[in-house]
Amino acid sequence: MLEINMEFARGMLFIRLSGILSKRTSKDLKNTLDKMIDEEGIKYFVINLEGLDYIDEEGIHLIMNRYFDITLHDGKLVICGYHHQIQRHVKKDLEQAFQNIESSSNELSALHLINI
Repeated sequence: MLEINMEFARGMLFIRLSGILSKRTSKDLKNTLDKMIDEEGIKYFVINLEGLDYIDEEGIHLIMNRYFDITLHDGKLVICGYHHQIQRHVKKDLEQAFQNIESSSNELSALHLINI
């Protein structure tokens, strides 16, 4: 199960994920992000992975694809709060692709990276 908590502040959408981001659960996040990008015109995103217990390749691809969508709209995406278990999985599967996305240890640091 994936829980998605969102908060819009300072011109950025903070998305806090908890649970499992996998092929089975990624559809809700995809739909949410697509709506925010396409319909709401939001350009700046911070995705907090601190509460995730697991992310699979499908979840990683979802984040990567939204990253490319956001940058095409002159936006920015920062990932924060991913712990060692998730970090190892990401680096093992998609190290080169995931290097394009800026990351920080927490939301406050992410806020400074986006700097709008």
